[in-house]
Amino acid sequence: MSQHKEQQLIEIIKLLAQEEFFSGQAIADRLGVSRAYVWKLIQQLQTLGLGIESVTGKGYCLEHQVELLDATHLQRRLPRHDIDLRLMTESSNEALKGDGFEHNRLVIAEYQSAGRGRRGRQWVSPLASNLYWSLGWKTQLPVQQLGGLSLVVGLAIVTALNELGVSGVELKWPNDVRYQGRKLGGILVELSGDMVGGLQVIIGVGLNVHMSQTAADDIEQEWINLQEVEPRIRRQDVLAEIVLCLERYLQQFAEQGFQCFLEEWRRVDECYNKKVTILQGQEAINGTGAGVDDNGAFLLQTGKGVKPIYAGEVSLRFR
Repeated sequence: MSQHKEQQLIEIIKLLAQEEFFSGQAIADRLGVSRAYVWKLIQQLQTLGLGIESVTGKGYCLEHQVELLDATHLQRRLPRHDIDLRLMTESSNEALKGDGFEHNRLVIAEYQSAGRGRRGRQWVSPLASNLYWSLGWKTQLPVQQLGGLSLVVGLAIVTALNELGVSGVELKWPNDVRYQGRKLGGILVELSGDMVGGLQVIIGVGLNVHMSQTAADDIEQEWINLQEVEPRIRRQDVLAEIVLCLERYLQQFAEQGFQCFLEEWRRVDECYNKKVTILQGQEAINGTGAGVDDNGAFLLQTGKGVKPIYAGEVSLRFR
């Protein structure tokens, strides 16, 4: 999509964000285009997951309040990061791969056409509703010491949300952010490079903030929006607070490893002392959650003792 068309879509969103009806002609006059072209732009925004109400004789209005992220404001809040804010991208993680990687580069998308979760699952990413972002982090740590990284990212998210007045958020090993048994967000960590030049780590986060039920029809598990928990919360504040908190946590992780986060993990571990099943290929292993070890491996209490489970091609289900 051309930058000019993206700007037209942004102008319509900002216009409708005034929370009143605008006729097709009023929008056309503002953009200097035809009413027929405005209708096509409105259709495109609806296809991207933005809830727009159309009423004969009144025009168009947003179904709920929308506030686009502001790159200038974010850059002021996050001066040590290179902010790359996009209206649309295929995947914020993909945008950081290869030549796109830079340490502390933060790619943020209002919409993802091919967002991904763990194990290649689709991540539903409607326009201007949630948070989708990826951070580039270069480290000299050996890959063997990065097992607990996704858990540390989750802890940073929980801490940031606590600071914003959202308590009761839990973490489900290895990468789910949950609230009262429903999914609030997810984490996808991807590695490339080697120890000679340092590992390139891409930390991807998706967090539900204000997603409509229609946009989420393809989600197979129970989910919840952040604004259902705290109606006054703003996406911009959530993003900035999480990234600032993550910056501190990554520094601590690099210096002290995952061990220093064990006690913090225990306080928010949704799986602790719960009956679970680990699905590993064709094998299903039943047991009880017994926390995690010093490297972030899940500890499964079975009839034959405690078995460590390492993140990868595994799924954890509650029984």
